[in-house]
Amino acid sequence: MGAIAVFLLVLAVRLFAAFQTPYYSSDESYLHVRAVENILEGKLLWNDPLGYGGRTLVMSPLFDAILALFSLIMPIDLVLKIMPNIFSSLLVIPAFLISYKITKIAWISLSSALLASLVPAFFSNTFNQVTPLTLAIPTFFFLAYAWLRVPEKTWVIIFLSLLLFFVFLHPLSIVFVLSIGIYITFTALEQNATTAEYELGLFSIFFTLWAQFLLYKKLIIFHGISVIWQNIPKELLSSFYSQITMWDAIWQIGIAPLTGGTFALYRTAFKKQKETQLLFSITLVSIVMLWFKLIDFTTGFMLLGITLTLLFAQRTSYFVKFILETKIAKYCAIIMTILLLSALSTVVYPDYIETQKQLTNTITQEEISVLTGLGDETSQNATIIAPPTYGNYITALAQRKNVIDKYYFLIPEINERYKDVMRLYKTSFETEAVELFDKYSATHLIVPPGMKDVKYADSKCFKRIHATNIIVYKKDPNCKVKAVT
Repeated sequence: MGAIAVFLLVLAVRLFAAFQTPYYSSDESYLHVRAVENILEGKLLWNDPLGYGGRTLVMSPLFDAILALFSLIMPIDLVLKIMPNIFSSLLVIPAFLISYKITKIAWISLSSALLASLVPAFFSNTFNQVTPLTLAIPTFFFLAYAWLRVPEKTWVIIFLSLLLFFVFLHPLSIVFVLSIGIYITFTALEQNATTAEYELGLFSIFFTLWAQFLLYKKLIIFHGISVIWQNIPKELLSSFYSQITMWDAIWQIGIAPLTGGTFALYRTAFKKQKETQLLFSITLVSIVMLWFKLIDFTTGFMLLGITLTLLFAQRTSYFVKFILETKIAKYCAIIMTILLLSALSTVVYPDYIETQKQLTNTITQEEISVLTGLGDETSQNATIIAPPTYGNYITALAQRKNVIDKYYFLIPEINERYKDVMRLYKTSFETEAVELFDKYSATHLIVPPGMKDVKYADSKCFKRIHATNIIVYKKDPNCKVKAVT
């Protein structure tokens, strides 16, 4: 009952934050909105006629299909707000179960479950977004708990069923089986693994890798090893990861989970305890993948933060035992209440700041009106240029072609395309802008709120057709760059 109460509390907080705006806090959410709408129309969004002027999307439709299923019994707007938050709040259940298996103390486990669900990296990036991570992260830790119950026959069946679901839900399943591989390696060195763990672990690794290859074969063949970095433009990739600092880790995870979890790892990493060995393996894989830029830092901090929070439960149980053996044992309840409230504050404050930042950066009613207006005023063949972070707004709201968005897979010469688009916002030369427009058959350009206006603003070839917080330019079709011989 305690876990259900924490689940409802977390869900209430999430929904309160999410309903501060009727819109979503990332343009990628609108790609999934389109995918759900297409499924409701009886088709999959594999051949997207709008993104990049027409492209193939290779992504699992499972998450979008689940949302579409709920949309049959609820209005789609409510489904897209409520269901991702219900999925995310389900993290409370495996977090409580894993913590309880480690500590055997219910109130510590409930506190750990609450902290895990409020890890800033997870909460702030899922409370108002339509993303498969809202379901993938809880599934990851449900699988972790099921693994801890192996070789019990019922839990082996549950584990295999969840793994089958997870493999077709999200590539994060690869991170999970890599963690299992590290776990098996450690237990093999200590001669502490059971035959069931060996067999189930090896099957999980090979099955997951095989299934992921089948699902994403086209991407692997097209990109080769660079598929790991999602074909993100080099200029964007280098600047993206260079911004990660130690302060980012502290802020995104929370001081208490980070310090307490790290201390618990130090105390127990190499002890023959199945629970801590598995959590250590997940932590190690997350750190290594973050270090080598094999996973985006938001997802990496989600896994790292939640795992360290579960280890924080063990640190708390050690501290309780220590207090009970001292002369201040009668004040244990007061001391632990103060400690846990302090720990909670180290995640609640970053949650609040990051949530406000997400809401501030959410697309506004004005932008929605301008984009839908563009859809009404332009021809079906119109192509609109905007930064990658704005691309899916164009396809979902204006329902017009874009030149670039944040889905970089299967796009040839992505580095050149990205540089060209960004050059349009930096160049001072009207002729260069005309040339780049013609290169991508573009008709309009959007300057999003907060971005500097272009230097060739409202010139002979570029007429400003909207100018408030969002600025829109239309290119004169008669303007051409001709080579003079």
